Amino acid sequence: MLSHEGPKAESAGNCRNTGIALAALIACLVGGGRCPPAPAADAPGSESAERAAALYGKPEVMKFKDGKLGAFSMQFDDSIDSQATVAIPLLNARGLAGTFFVNPGAPYFWKNRKTWETCPKFGHELADHTMHHTNAKDLKEADYEMGECARVLRQLCPNQTGLMPFVKGGGTVWRISDEQMQQLMDKHLLYRSPRTGAFSDEKSRGEDLIAFARRAIEQRAWAQLVFHGVGGGWIRTSKEAFVTLLDYLVANRDKLWIANTSDPYRYQQEYEAIDRVSLADPTEAGFQVAIECDETKVNTRGRPFTELYNQPLTVRVGVPDSWSRFCVVQGDAVQSGATVEAEGRRYAQFDIRPNVGPAAISRSLWNEEMPQ
Repeated sequence: MLSHEGPKAESAGNCRNTGIALAALIACLVGGGRCPPAPAADAPGSESAERAAALYGKPEVMKFKDGKLGAFSMQFDDSIDSQATVAIPLLNARGLAGTFFVNPGAPYFWKNRKTWETCPKFGHELADHTMHHTNAKDLKEADYEMGECARVLRQLCPNQTGLMPFVKGGGTVWRISDEQMQQLMDKHLLYRSPRTGAFSDEKSRGEDLIAFARRAIEQRAWAQLVFHGVGGGWIRTSKEAFVTLLDYLVANRDKLWIANTSDPYRYQQEYEAIDRVSLADPTEAGFQVAIECDETKVNTRGRPFTELYNQPLTVRVGVPDSWSRFCVVQGDAVQSGATVEAEGRRYAQFDIRPNVGPAAISRSLWNEEMPQ
């Protein structure tokens, strides 16, 4: 249950605080605004404090990043050659990301090594589909198939850190218990990849794939669509059908968060673990917002919450009509943006990380005070 009231948050500073002043000022100037120093908060209960508090709405964490209506992830199994030669170039050309469940023990995987290595640069991720896409007769074999695959992929793509999605090979038989499987996933920092049961194949037409993506918007849901070959290989989707889907996704970016698997997974885990969202220290120049998640509601594998769950969450707060731009400072992270109008009110919408302290949001003064 979300609570919008809580103890006074620790100061996150403002755009001119020591250590972040220059970075914040540059960010706001480049973004089209200038961040003023946030005045000290008025005394609680004072008339000015009550007036400032009335200026802002309750902070709301959006279900999906950027307040999109739904989320959509494309997953590709078996490290098939056509994924590297056809699917990835088509995705890259449109700025779309996917998740590739690969088998590093297969010779054909290394044929496309250079393509796999560049995946994180374009927002894609490589995921654990086991080393050889084979059976596992005992715990030792399962440990090797999962663990060695994860090790190779992290070595191949060192910037891809944290939790990694995992799906064992389709049709394979593993003679281990569910408890043992979970222990291995925890050991190797893996999570069982969500799948909504939709698979594309030779019979899939472009309109079929679009219908599935459209349902994610209509149902306000996160959907995953699984592919194998694209324009070649086994269980292949035609290139024409794939392109039809991609062009639909590009045209509907304003409604649909299109991402790899891990970003929506972390977002969803954090969103469902939210314990409190607080707005503190309101003044006419700005305020602070903090998100606290209940760490017991997620599997941290014995590690700090923020090591594995570091996906920023999108927050929306009602602000006065006089606000046109704003800047946000949380630790060393600085961002600026323009306010938006929705449902008859003006809002500031921004991304902040949970469980790392409050973010300071300040009104930018480009229109009112910057020289022309």
